[in-house]
Amino acid sequence: MAKRLTIEGDEAVAIAERLARHQGSTPSEVVTRLLREAEVRKLAEAPLNPGQQYDYDTLRALVKAAAHHKRPDATSDHSDPYDTNGLPT
Repeated sequence: MAKRLTIEGDEAVAIAERLARHQGSTPSEVVTRLLREAEVRKLAEAPLNPGQQYDYDTLRALVKAAAHHKRPDATSDHSDPYDTNGLPT
């Protein structure tokens, strides 16, 4: 049997119901999605451990060093070999 979470408060319930109607889902799905998003944001704010910080700093240094070698006309646009329908020309 699924566990239950009771949300008390007219405002919270009304917001969840409005969002559910707008999204074509249920209040439960809305609350679950918002909780997942909040969890991801919170985890992203967590400080890095020393190994992660070292990796991050190393990658940032590599990106900074590589930026000096980028050609001024270089682009990540790869649309040239494709037509307007996305098919190879």
